[in-house]
Amino acid sequence: REKEIIYVPSFPAYPEMMAPEESEVDLRRLWQIIWDAKFFVGGVTLAATLVAVIVTSFLLKPTYRSDAVLLPTASDDSGIGVMAGLAKSLPLPINIPGSGKSNQIMSFLGSRNLRQRLIEKYDLLPRLYEDLWDAEKKAWKIADPRQQPTVIKALQSNIFAASYSVSQDNKTNLISISWVDEDPAFAALMLQRLIGELNYYLDNENESDAKREREFVATQLDKATKELEHWEKQVPNKEWTQGTIQRERLAAQAVYTELRKQLEIAKIAEAQELVRFKVLDSPFVPGKKYGPKTRQICTLTLAVSSILAIFVVLIKRWRVQE
Repeated sequence: REKEIIYVPSFPAYPEMMAPEESEVDLRRLWQIIWDAKFFVGGVTLAATLVAVIVTSFLLKPTYRSDAVLLPTASDDSGIGVMAGLAKSLPLPINIPGSGKSNQIMSFLGSRNLRQRLIEKYDLLPRLYEDLWDAEKKAWKIADPRQQPTVIKALQSNIFAASYSVSQDNKTNLISISWVDEDPAFAALMLQRLIGELNYYLDNENESDAKREREFVATQLDKATKELEHWEKQVPNKEWTQGTIQRERLAAQAVYTELRKQLEIAKIAEAQELVRFKVLDSPFVPGKKYGPKTRQICTLTLAVSSILAIFVVLIKRWRVQE
């Protein structure tokens, strides 16, 4: 009778089944390799760190940052409900807008329109492209006009990102603007100019729904006034009887009265929707250097250079073993 043969598969040893002594030996070996190359690792790390210190301390120009904080003034909603009820009672009711228009400030501060204004109004191209500008000759170093910096090129390259930044805190609704420049006085000056441009925009260019509504009602009221004056001057004749004139005058009077009410409500609504802000922290001339951040750069350089040096040592040892 043949004997039944049973095959028992052999499984490879998994890492978790390895003895702790083997793992400890590998770590010791790895540490020994690094320790043997300690002078190479230390030399590379020291050299890279010294280069970072020299570059950040002597070659890179220091920059300064000026900040300002704006608080958008929210509309008062206490009278909006009363005005809305009054508006609904009119034959031709108007819409009463709500508050929360501070996003218009953020939209303008982050717009391309503002950046274009600043470049053109204050001639910022020579400062933005300082390396290409000859200050003594007051001309570009590039002879070809097609290669010279322009406003469009500056806007497309987003060169403002290195100098200008704006952000808003969603909890406090505070808007922070900052400007970074090599000249601390110029950094503060640019923030003052930014605030001035924002004021001009809100006063002269910001077209709100309430303002357009008020202008429309004012136009209609002017027409109704002329219509009422026309019928008040009429006298009975062959074409118009006294009764007809009286009816037309009363109708014109009713339209005029309702439009007067709507105009007053529209004026109040426009005042409610008006976007304004307060300067909580005015721009200042910074006295402390903002950049380059020597400590952070040197610390990062030290860590990265040491890791790269150790990696080179391990790769070299692995190739030798092969």
